[in-house]
Amino acid sequence: MMYGPVEISEAEYPRVEYQRRQQFWDPIRLALFTLAIVAIIGISIGIVTHFVVEDDKSFYYLASFKVTNIKYKENYAMRSSREFTERSHQIERMMSRIFRRSSGGGRFIKSHVIKISPDEQGVNILMVLMFRYPSTDSTEIIRKKIERSFYQSLKIKQLPLTINKPSFTLTPIDSKKMRNLLNSRCGIRMTSSNMPLPASSSTERIVQGRETAMEGEWPWQASLQLIGAGHQCGASLISNTWLLTAAHCFRRNKDPSQWIVTFGTTITPPAVKRSVGKIILHENYHRETNENDIALAQLTTRVEFSNIVQRVCLPDSSMKLPPKTSVFVTGFGSIVDDGPTQNKLRQARVETIGTDVCNRKDVYDGLVTPGMLCAGFMEGKVDACKGDSGGPLVYDNRDIWYIVGIVSWGQSCALPKKPGVYTRVTKYRDWIASKTGI
Repeated sequence: MMYGPVEISEAEYPRVEYQRRQQFWDPIRLALFTLAIVAIIGISIGIVTHFVVEDDKSFYYLASFKVTNIKYKENYAMRSSREFTERSHQIERMMSRIFRRSSGGGRFIKSHVIKISPDEQGVNILMVLMFRYPSTDSTEIIRKKIERSFYQSLKIKQLPLTINKPSFTLTPIDSKKMRNLLNSRCGIRMTSSNMPLPASSSTERIVQGRETAMEGEWPWQASLQLIGAGHQCGASLISNTWLLTAAHCFRRNKDPSQWIVTFGTTITPPAVKRSVGKIILHENYHRETNENDIALAQLTTRVEFSNIVQRVCLPDSSMKLPPKTSVFVTGFGSIVDDGPTQNKLRQARVETIGTDVCNRKDVYDGLVTPGMLCAGFMEGKVDACKGDSGGPLVYDNRDIWYIVGIVSWGQSCALPKKPGVYTRVTKYRDWIASKTGI
């Protein structure tokens, strides 16, 4: 049986008469249509103009105020101390609470405590506040808006800290001054537009890693190069003259005059280049067991901190990371075992693995000592590799980055049950301080 088109009688399916096209364009309709088009174009131009003119811009302010229900502690003077870190996080959280829920709360971006100093009534706080407002607004108008919402919040919100209202001052600053103030804080990443780079921007992307997305994503990463032989190891900037790296990087050559250091997301061309003036290896470094695989290199001339070059924070010796904590490893090393060095910096997200698991017979059979830290995945696949040695394993604590490990050793790269083994930085905090004063 063949299937042909179904015939429907006119009675069942009434024909629709379509108006002929030319009948639509009578003078009234044409005028209305023209008006509508003109209106749409006008509105579009208005919207575009609104966004061009009302384009949001970053505004920075230096806030100073007294907190009367805190007693000053000596360790507040040390920005890398646990006391300073915890207290500044509390103050930054409070600022977020003050501005995020106030009118125009979406305008608040971030705050950073710069200094906690003693005062007869408690402590003085100096901090940077960042906001986004239309570029047409003046810094003075915005300052008044911020002050208004600040005082309103103090009236209606239950806050953990008692702020002395008359002591609050707000001073507009430009992005250069803001960057200079933030340079006194470690572990802060910024984009080229001086906006903070949140931790979430570095999602999973070195073996099975990915090329870094932008300049300034890992601004403490350095490449240690032997003159005439090129990239040998990674390193991390911990001050404007000191780098932290692995002792085994200097097996071939310990002469500082033979080494250079570069910064930036590519080895060639480098963003910044420096000579090395001093190399300090750990006195008890054991080549056979990889114990105390840590070294310091000092630059002959200091680097200027910027969005591209920045120091990472050293952790307090009491910092503990439980197993399965998300951490990042970065480097210019090969992406396959015994492969070539990469010109572009790569990154990978890995997880910390407990020493008890790492020392199992089927993993590293007791070779992991207390000065070491395992990170990776038991199924392999993501790992540091040759050429990443000496580079950083970093941990993000509320958008402030800490170096918790130094790429040290591992069996091959990314093999199952053979995760990366790193020098555990918290164990060497006092050693670093004794050599550098940091």
